[in-house]
Amino acid sequence: MAEGGRTYAVVGGGVAGLAAARLLAGLQPVSEASRAAGGARVVLIEQSRRLGGKVASGELAGSPVELGPDQFLRRDPSAERLCRQLGLGDRLVAPAGGTAGLLAKGELRPLPTGLVLGVPTDLAALAKSGIVSQEALAAARSAATRRRPFSPGELGLEGDPETKELSAGEILRPELGDEVVDYLVDPLLGGINAGRVDSLSLSVTAPGIAKALLGRKDVIPALRSIPSAPRPEGPSFLGLEGGLGALPAAVARELGAAAVELWLETRACGLSKSPGGYELETEGRSLHCDGVVLATPGGATGSLLSGLAPRAAELCSSIAYGGVSLVTFAFEAGSIALPAGWTGFLVPARERKLMTAATFSSRKWPWMSRAGLELVRVSSGRFGDTRAGDLDDDELAARLLAELSELVGTTAPAVDRLVKRWPASFPQYRPGHRALIGEIRSLLPAGLALAGAALGGIGVPACISSGEAAAEQVLAPPRAA
Repeated sequence: MAEGGRTYAVVGGGVAGLAAARLLAGLQPVSEASRAAGGARVVLIEQSRRLGGKVASGELAGSPVELGPDQFLRRDPSAERLCRQLGLGDRLVAPAGGTAGLLAKGELRPLPTGLVLGVPTDLAALAKSGIVSQEALAAARSAATRRRPFSPGELGLEGDPETKELSAGEILRPELGDEVVDYLVDPLLGGINAGRVDSLSLSVTAPGIAKALLGRKDVIPALRSIPSAPRPEGPSFLGLEGGLGALPAAVARELGAAAVELWLETRACGLSKSPGGYELETEGRSLHCDGVVLATPGGATGSLLSGLAPRAAELCSSIAYGGVSLVTFAFEAGSIALPAGWTGFLVPARERKLMTAATFSSRKWPWMSRAGLELVRVSSGRFGDTRAGDLDDDELAARLLAELSELVGTTAPAVDRLVKRWPASFPQYRPGHRALIGEIRSLLPAGLALAGAALGGIGVPACISSGEAAAEQVLAPPRAA
């Protein structure tokens, strides 16, 4: 019997759900505002047969490869901290240094210096890159300032709920011009989110830029004036030697050792209020819980909330998702002419290719390199573009290989390839998303909290932080009426 008879459930076994389960099981310290964790029964429910969500690793031609994200940003320390707590600290590695490029007007060109998520702050470097035309450069240099400063409402920041939030494209296109946005901002800011800047919230996808623009009438000078944010010593990004898939595997072992119940291949199909807590229904059994964390995509969360909080369910289900497909190719060393010193390149939608990016994986991560092989991962798919999903694996690989060969040149076919699809896996943070999440949270009863990428952060650290915050919320004593 759990101490005090308390039972907590976490639905969703991605990194957000894993982080929530750790804290509920007492494996991560809680704040003073929460009940002491530990001693309770904790059940983690995941409908697939594996834990980790999009954090997954695999093998190609005898080499470990990443099937999802291959690195995480250190500015939010949660992912690095978790790796070290799990004994993975000696496997933390920085990506190999190198130049990133971009396809512009049919030619691969190095990215210019001075970019802030694709927004240029050094127009001389942009001119030297040749990515945009002289006309586009002249327009960016002579962009007139706005008649009035950007307001909190336009930027999606708190403080002006009456003003409609503008999309990132609506904010940046008048100031930078279409060509700069299409060739730089969209492939970087949009690419990270598998979406397009014309339908994304700047305050959610690039909060630092949104805050820098508040009260300003111009974009480039505003971003030039951003004070350097404190950065941890060392590299900005880290990965794990052998693959990030080691992270959820280590958490699963830790949870098992702590007697957390892992209900894999189990679908949660109903949630209702019951005396003193909640009743969670799965296919085949029910579970009485004192608190619940839902670390599930918007549609699944909406289904579970439909009988408990109908308006919150409707809002969760309204979150749109984009999908991506990844094909990793193995080439014999010397048979593919990758640009010297590069670790990959981006492909703007304006270039009308199926591919959106290429990562020279064995250059970026030397631990992936196997003697005699070069590994290249090619990405495709973004919100609203269904072409990759309409092709079978062989067709998709053939199309992407043809585009890659056209851009870099090959003297021999790939010796192996691995296809991984992530359909409907990237939530689209549309204008108003921050307010939407705030309304959803206000409609949830005590003892129930949400976690995961749908809240407003797709990176591994953001998901870990959201899981821990949700668990803290579930453990917090009810507020006095």
